[in-house]
Amino acid sequence: MPTLSITTNVPKYKISSTVLADLSKLVSQILQTPEQYVAVRIKAGQQMYWYNNESTCALGNITGTGNFGIDENKQFASILYDFIEKKIGIPQDRFYLSFVEQKPSNIGVRGTTLEEIIQ
Repeated sequence: MPTLSITTNVPKYKISSTVLADLSKLVSQILQTPEQYVAVRIKAGQQMYWYNNESTCALGNITGTGNFGIDENKQFASILYDFIEKKIGIPQDRFYLSFVEQKPSNIGVRGTTLEEIIQ
C-alpha cells in the first residue's frame, strides 16, 4: 500500500490538476505496485520556512512494504525529484523526501491489516 505525501508552500492554484494522477502512475511504476493500491497527497499552500527564508520548498515521505533499499532509494529519489521539480516547481535542493518501510502488520486495510490480507 504505497503512499506518497508532499507538504509544500507552493499555492494550490499553481499545481496542475493532473499532478496527482501523474504522481500516482509514477509511484506505481517505480515501486512496481498496481496503481489501485497507491495513494498520493499534496498539501499545498502551507506556511514553511527553510534556511533563512520562505521560498518554494517541500517535505515529503513515501511509504511502502518491501520496496526500499540503498540503491532503490537513490533511483526512486532521482525519478521523483525530477518530476516534482518539473511539474510543481520545487527546486531539488529545497525538498526532503523520507523513505518509510512499513511492516504489513502495521498497515490498516479494509478493517484489518495488510498482513492478514496478503496471507
